[in-house]
Amino acid sequence: MTARLITILIALILTPIALILLSVGGQTVNLTLLAYGFDGYLAPLVGSLLLQALGLALLILVVLTGIWSSAGLIVVGISSIVPLIVAVFPVTLSWIIRILPRDWGDGLVYGVPLVVLAPLGAMGLVLALVRRDPRPRGTALSVIGIVAAPLLLTAGAWALTWGIADGALFALQRFEFDLRPGAASAVFAGVLLVIAGIAVTRWSPFALVLPALALLVASILLIAAPETAFPLLFELPRGLNTVVPTLLLYGGGAAAGLLYLVFTVVLLRVRTQPRLTPDGSAHSGDASSAQAQYSTGQYADVQYPGAQYPGAQNAQNAQTQYPPAQFPPTAMQHPYPPSPGQQPPPAPYPPQPGP
Repeated sequence: MTARLITILIALILTPIALILLSVGGQTVNLTLLAYGFDGYLAPLVGSLLLQALGLALLILVVLTGIWSSAGLIVVGISSIVPLIVAVFPVTLSWIIRILPRDWGDGLVYGVPLVVLAPLGAMGLVLALVRRDPRPRGTALSVIGIVAAPLLLTAGAWALTWGIADGALFALQRFEFDLRPGAASAVFAGVLLVIAGIAVTRWSPFALVLPALALLVASILLIAAPETAFPLLFELPRGLNTVVPTLLLYGGGAAAGLLYLVFTVVLLRVRTQPRLTPDGSAHSGDASSAQAQYSTGQYADVQYPGAQYPGAQNAQNAQTQYPPAQFPPTAMQHPYPPSPGQQPPPAPYPPQPGP
């Protein structure tokens, strides 16, 4: 219980701070590279990149709390309902813009909190399931997961960014904040696909490695070689060619990539954590320990006394039903004649021959 409370507090405190740092630093990077034009001089971006690096470090700490408990990750995952509502109902943006500072709200517009919080919740659910049953699921499922996870995450990212482009971004550009069913459905589908892609790690722990590396490489190239990366991103369909580069510049891609890698390490650690069996011994989640947990020694053979079978006259059944100390009763057990307050022993069954 203490570990759950501590991880919940850490996650609830560090995650909002990390998202604010990503948004504040990302605004300067985004304006420098997209709005003002980039001349290849990185010095003005150092401060903003350091803010984003600090935000990424805080998110890594949040994922590491999953080693002790999944509660913190699940709680921040539930909080993803707020950015989900913002992405689905653009009218909420008109309220938030009036309350939050602009450098905080820009990241929310482009879906940075949704890209971070929903995967964190999915990671918490996977860790909770693994703690219940850490046994591996076989090589075949692991290979299938390595193929399925990138496909699910790619489809989810595509649907999510398209929904944001056609929903929240369209609303801000046109000042039309009506609900757009197509965009809302795309956002919902994208979130579900991303969660499904992370859930694959339940039986394939290395399924997120390739997507993580792809996201990190894309994020680094966007800063280190913008003259090469931006022309490729601008070839995307309309709307996506704005949301995808901006989301990467705000640290959404780097955050997701690092979280996937750190989560893989945490998942492997949780799989090997010892668990206590009913007899007090510890075991890990491999197949041999699972067999040891349910060994036949824990369940003694049921004894069927000879009294249940009237025809059984052998000594073994008699000894099973009646302990040897009762054949015959000794004076130390029940003196005869019986003293006040004591009762004579019951007659042995089956009857014993007399002297």
